[in-house]
Formats: sequence, C-alpha cells, structure tokens
Amino acid sequence: MTFPTHILAGLIIGKLTGDYTAAITGSLFMDLDHLISYHQNGILFKPKAILHESLTEKDPWGSQKNIFHSVQAWVVISLLAMAFNLLFGLIFSLAYFIHLFLDALNGDVYPFYPYKKFKLTKPIIRYLSKKEAVLGLSLLLIFLAV
Repeated sequence: MTFPTHILAGLIIGKLTGDYTAAITGSLFMDLDHLISYHQNGILFKPKAILHESLTEKDPWGSQKNIFHSVQAWVVISLLAMAFNLLFGLIFSLAYFIHLFLDALNGDVYPFYPYKKFKLTKPIIRYLSKKEAVLGLSLLLIFLAV
C-alpha cells in the first residue's frame, strides 16, 4: 500500500485509542526496510529516484519488504514495545499488524522473511490502483466519521 494509506490507518487507530504517537509509529515503523533498500541500491539521497521507484508497482530489487515486513519481526518488536510500555506496545502492535495486512493485500510479500518459500503473490488490491484509491478514500471517510 502507499504511504497515505498507511498514515490513514494509523490515524484511525490513533483516534480510536487516543494515542496517535503509538498508532502512527506502528503504522510506519516497518517501512524502515525501504530505507535500507534505498541505501543498498544507491538512491537513499536521490529524491527523484525514490519518487520514481515508489510510484512503480514492483520492487525492482526485491529488497524493500524484508525483515520488518515479517511476522517474526512483528512479534519480537511488538513484545519489546509492550515491555517498554504495555499500552503503547499494544497500540503500536495493532497498527504494525494493520500495516502488514494492508501490504499483504498488494501481494509480493514474504510474510516469514527470510524464509522465501512462502510468498503472497496475487494482489487483491493492486498498488496505486483505483481500488487502492477507493480504499484510501474510505479510510479518510472513516477517520473523519469516528
């Protein structure tokens, strides 16, 4: 899913729980592996290249949804966040899980990375599609309504 979709999901969770910090952090944290991929492929400080890459459906290097986009990382990082502060950790964990779920809808995800034999390939909602725009608009309307 796109950045705005993840932000809107985090905003809804933040509004429902009263903790925007935990919700937004949880909804965006795992995208740190995109930055790692950008660095590895030499575009981290090239905004035009990042914009071009982020507006394409396929990950050209196959390295943008790795360790932080896995179930194992979700469990470990969520437990660490809960150990730090239980309420923050629960909200963070929920937002993190929703991010993983939304990305799974786009397909092309290894949910148990680095184990690559199990891969979600078929998109239910294609990246940057009309369906994703409708989902984003729906999330915006939900945020405004709650």
